[in-house]
Formats: sequence, C-alpha cells, structure tokens
Amino acid sequence: MSAYWGKFQYLDEGGAELSQGLCQLRFDAETLILTPASGPPLAFDLGDLERLAARDWELDLTLWTGRRIGLRQFGAVFSTMREELLEAWRNRTVRCLLLEDLEEIARYDGTAALGGPAAPAQIRLYGSNLAVLPLDGPARQWRLAELDAVSFDAYALTLESSGERLAIARLGKKTEEFRGNLEGALEALKVRQAETLHAVFPFLSPGQFERLARAMPEGRSVSLAALGAIHAKLPDALIARVVDEPLRPYFEALRARAAGDSLMTGFKFVRPDEEEPDPDPETPETEGKEEKQPVIFWFFFPLPGGRTAWEATTGSGRATYFFDAPAPVDQAIARLTHGLALINFRREPIYLPDESLEREQRYRRYAIGCRKLPDLRFLRSAFRGRAIHTTVEAWTAQVETAASRAG
Repeated sequence: MSAYWGKFQYLDEGGAELSQGLCQLRFDAETLILTPASGPPLAFDLGDLERLAARDWELDLTLWTGRRIGLRQFGAVFSTMREELLEAWRNRTVRCLLLEDLEEIARYDGTAALGGPAAPAQIRLYGSNLAVLPLDGPARQWRLAELDAVSFDAYALTLESSGERLAIARLGKKTEEFRGNLEGALEALKVRQAETLHAVFPFLSPGQFERLARAMPEGRSVSLAALGAIHAKLPDALIARVVDEPLRPYFEALRARAAGDSLMTGFKFVRPDEEEPDPDPETPETEGKEEKQPVIFWFFFPLPGGRTAWEATTGSGRATYFFDAPAPVDQAIARLTHGLALINFRREPIYLPDESLEREQRYRRYAIGCRKLPDLRFLRSAFRGRAIHTTVEAWTAQVETAASRAG
C-alpha cells in the first residue's frame, strides 16, 4: 500500500466540515484508508469514489454518498500521489463497470461530453466496449455493438446509442489513431457477427441477410416473428441449430408455456471469466463452472402474468432465469438483454442477495456496478428466481415456484 502524509478536510453532503487536520493517506488497488493524526480513520472502496477533481496542489474526492474529502499540502510527492491514486481509481472503476477481463486496445486522454459540457477524461477502448472515465464526473461504458452511428470531424468523434450522444475531443495527435482503432474494432465486430449469422443461416439471399444483420445485431433480442418476416424458415432453422440437444426438453417445456408467438432471441460473444464457484449448495457441479463458449444464443419466453423466462440454449451449466417483464414487453426485454450483456452473462450479479454483494469483498464490485449501471439495477430488481438443469422433473417443480412467485 502506498503511503503519503499531508492535510485533509472531510465535508458532509451539505459542505459542512466534519473533521480536518494532519493525516496519513494509504491506498492499494481496491481500498483507500485515511488516518487522521487525531480522530477515527476513514476507509472505503475506491469504486465508491464518484469524482476525483485535481487542482494545482489539491485533490477533491467525492464519494457516492455526496460527502467530500479535500487533500492538500502533501509536498513534493503530491504529483506522484495524484497520478498513482488516479490510476488506481480508474482501474478499480473499470473493474466495477465489469470490464476488467476485456481485451484492451488502447487508452487516450482527452475530453468527453455526454449530455453536458466537455470534461477531461480518459477513454479506454476495448475490443467490444468503450470506457469513459472523466476526472470530475460519473464513469460510463458503451458496448460497441449498440452504437447506432459514429461520425468524425477534424476535432471530435461523436458516438450515438439509443438516443444518447457522446462527443470525444482534444485527443491531439492521437485523434487519428483513436479513430482508426475504433473503426477497426467496429469492423472486426461486424465481420464476426456476419460469420456467426451466416453459419446459422447459409440459405439466405444477400438482401435477406442484410435485413437479418440489421434486425439481429450481437447483444440484442429480436422476436421470432420478426425473423419469420425476413424468411419463413428462419425461426425453425434457428431453433434447430442453436438449441443443444441436452437443453431441448427445457426449451420445449418453456415454449409450451409462453404467450402465443412471443419468443425473442439473440446472441452474444462471451469471454472467459474469473467467476468464483457457485456458492449455492443445491447447484450441481456443472452449474458452478463458467462456460467457455465463444458465442451463446438465448431465448426469452414471455409468460402469462407479466413474467418472462430466459434460457441460454448453447452449452450446459446454466439455469433458467425468471424476470418480471411488464408491458410493453419488448421494451422490458430490451433492458433485461442489455443488463445481461453488461455482465457478460455472469450469474452471480443476478441472483446473489443484496447482503452478499454489500458485505463480501469478492462481490463488492457488483454492488458498486449496480449503482453505476442502471440496467444492472433493473435486471436485479426484476429477477424472480431460477430453475436449475438437473432433471426435467426437478426443474419443472422449480419453474412452478419461480413462475408464480410474487414480485
């Protein structure tokens, strides 16, 4: 743990001083500890910092609760302390945004504007995501597959997704490099999407394939009815190709329960995780192992009563998950899909109770992620239970409970 000595001021949410004086500051990859010369110490997760504003010889730290810590008079080591703390904070924030296991392409220092004035920020580009880490503002992540438009001019790059606009500027000589790397990542993603869809639907004409690629991008859900409008054979061909045989009984049982011709489907490229073993003692061994499938396909089964079941149909070791999906169902499923994609289809951020996320350090990043990612909060609040793939009989009993559980 790095250690530095200087002065601090601790303010409440309204700006009133709570304590001040000489202190020792220590931090590592996850935790910051401030020890005053007199009075009780402060300790918190670096992910709990919402803002870090740097001035000439001072740092202002803003916690998610609204309380603030001012740091000053740290002497000649101030610049070193500031850079080390900033790097540790950004790295922890990336982990809390659930991006830590992505392939990083490059980092850039510039400005970012999202619904407000431009502010200094570090932009980290990954193979499938973009992290925006402002100095004095909330961090965000954007999935590249969800970008609706990208435009460039001599000074800025503007990204649009679901009605939001992100302008990245002041990259200096790195502007063209960032543009090239971003375009390369988007092109690689489109190529992989095309390869995946063509392998499943080789019978489509070029025009039909173009319509499919537009309707079914990676990481989003689309109705089987919409696929059928592109080509009558698409729904049956999809089910035949992506529902693995061991999971077919569960798929058919859910389809029999679903409301009319309402099924929705999608696919996502997944990455290996560091997920800990499933702590549920009733979970069979396969449920506690993370799949190494490079691509997974899933289905949503809207059920009577405003509930939907989610089933990943490629690979083994996943349960059926149940969520509330009030009308309009397609919008609710879109948010559920986005939440699942944000967590790379990890299971623990969905079903672990709030107490586990808050109290156990290994899950702490999920609790912080819920504060930073609205669709992850939505996903957890909508979760109503799961049915584990043991036997069809045992699974059916769990389905009855989860499908009828009150919200």
